[in-house]
Formats: sequence, structure tokens, C-alpha cells
Amino acid sequence: MMVVAMVAFCAGGILVGGAVIFLLLMLGDLRALWTLRRTPVAPLGTARGRVACEGSIEYGPDGPQIAPASGEDCAWYRVTLVREPSRASSDDSHDVLLEITSPSPPCLADPSGRVPIDPRLLDQGRTLHAPAQSEPGALITTDLEHRVDHPVRMPHIVPPDVVRDLRPSERLRLTEVRVPSGVPVFALGRITAAGLTPSLAGLSLLTTDTRAQVITTRRESIGMGGTLVIWFGLAGLILATGSAAWLLTTA
Repeated sequence: MMVVAMVAFCAGGILVGGAVIFLLLMLGDLRALWTLRRTPVAPLGTARGRVACEGSIEYGPDGPQIAPASGEDCAWYRVTLVREPSRASSDDSHDVLLEITSPSPPCLADPSGRVPIDPRLLDQGRTLHAPAQSEPGALITTDLEHRVDHPVRMPHIVPPDVVRDLRPSERLRLTEVRVPSGVPVFALGRITAAGLTPSLAGLSLLTTDTRAQVITTRRESIGMGGTLVIWFGLAGLILATGSAAWLLTTA
């Protein structure tokens, strides 16, 4: 029984810790919802500072772009080529052999005007770390993996000697992310002389969801988080206090 009580006490502590984690996530969603509600949608032609905008992604100053890996027409792209071990090992290091982006950023346009989009808003999972965006972005991803025993035709941007000199224990992984033109998006950030950029603090967004959908999703997340906090917290406290009381009475 002593072992069972100890296990129950530890399980209770884990559940309480889970409740704390869900509470922190819920607080983040509450802050994001507060920001969304107090930042009305503004026309791009007159907006300045922290703004919410609705429009569509359009070509930048250099016009239509052709994504190198997929060959698709797009408004912006980034391609990264890395060399890494082909099998799981204690050495998880990799070499970045190539990284290129389209020559100019895309634009966000609405009937009142257009502004350049900072690529950090497009590729948030890689460039912005907090707070995380849970809404769907505008990126389309293409992955290619080449190994000696499983060759894949690489696009022309990959130097032939990189493919030729690849060892059997290595692989080449090429990742292309691109943003098509004409995609309607909702954005939350700052408009400066440089265009639409991430906010200095707080939530930054560029998503294919509408403002109403973003608010609904955050509200549902808050409701689910509150339910989990209550159930995890109560279950953890009951287990922890009950087992602790039993251990104290039998000590």
C-alpha cells in the first residue's frame, strides 16, 4: 500500500503540473484575444503603428516568382538545402549548404493600398519564437530528400558536385516554402515605413483565417483550457492530498 500511495502522490503532482501548464497556455490565449478585440481592422492606405489588416497577398516589386523546387508561380519563396546523417545517431548536426529567397518580399493589398510584408511574418515557425501562432499560415511547403540508395532529381539550384560527393551515410534535404499570389489573409502587426512587420511585443499574425475565425478559435481554446485546468487540478489535488494524508497517518 505504501508503494501505491507514493505512486498516487506522484501522479497527483503530475496532474497539478499539467493544470499549471494549461493555465499558462490559457493566459496566453486570453492576452491574444484581448489584443485582437482592441485592434480593429484598418485600411492599409492610412494605417500606421500596431494594426490589424485584411487583404490579399500580391506580387512584390520584382513581379511573379518561380519557386525553384516545385516550379510553381508564387509571390515569395525560400529554399534551404541541408546535409545531415541519413540515420538516427547521437550526432544530430547538419550542414546548411544553400539558402536562397526570392529577390523581393510580397505585398499585402486591399482597396486602399498595398504594403510590403516582412518575410518573418510569413515564416513564423522559423523566425519568430513567441508567442506561437496556432492559426494556419499562407505557406506551402515542398520537401525533397536525396540519398545514395534512394536518388531524387534535385532542382538546378543544387550544385552537381554536392550531389555527386554525398556519402552513403548522409542525405540531402531540400525544403521549399512559398506563398502563392492572391491568397486572402488576416494580419496583425505593425505598419512602418518598411511595410508590415512583426509587433515589437505581443501577438503577430498572418493567417488565411479571417479575423472572426481567429477570435472564435482563441475563444474555444480558452474554454477548453479552462475545462482542462479544472479537471486536472481537481484530480491532482485529490490524489496528492489523499495519498499524502494516508502516508502521514501510517508513518
